Amino acid sequence: MTHTNRRTRTFIAVPIHPPRGLRKLLPKLDQLGPAVKPILVDQMHITLKFLGPTELDDIMPISTILKKMRTLFPCRKLAFKGLGAFPNAERPNVIWAGITDPTPLIEMVDYLEQETEKLGYPMERKGFHPHLTLARVNAKPSEELFEILRDRENAEWGEVTVDTIKFFESELKSQRAHYHEMQTVKLAQR
Repeated sequence: MTHTNRRTRTFIAVPIHPPRGLRKLLPKLDQLGPAVKPILVDQMHITLKFLGPTELDDIMPISTILKKMRTLFPCRKLAFKGLGAFPNAERPNVIWAGITDPTPLIEMVDYLEQETEKLGYPMERKGFHPHLTLARVNAKPSEELFEILRDRENAEWGEVTVDTIKFFESELKSQRAHYHEMQTVKLAQR
């Protein structure tokens, strides 16, 4: 039997249907010109673990890890607050909304880091910075973006229920990533 060395690019995430406050902000970001590319609402998520190139032989073990999460992590509410940018507000590449209490996400990330390390995936060295990516900035943005960042730095956006974890394959096509859902795990109701 020959061993094929096929790989695919994957990550594990919590899908987020943005709360009302953020849904009202997204059209404003969309009107800032071609430099600012808002994330499509149906593709919004918080990445828990980026696995990168993933051996096809690892898909089933990763799937088993996710199935265990169903009972370990019950549904939780997440509240969104604040608006910021990476690397910083003066030179934004990514526009994000913050999370009031990211504890449930941090617990999931810690679990995933430990379990996927057993499969040979390195732990994230930069640490986990819980946020929801709203838009990417790929050129010098208009002054209006800086005003929005200043004005809404501490805005409260509302809350959502985190009840699902998804395992995605990520395919880069024409400057935009396309995500293909490989597995969905519903979390236990409290």
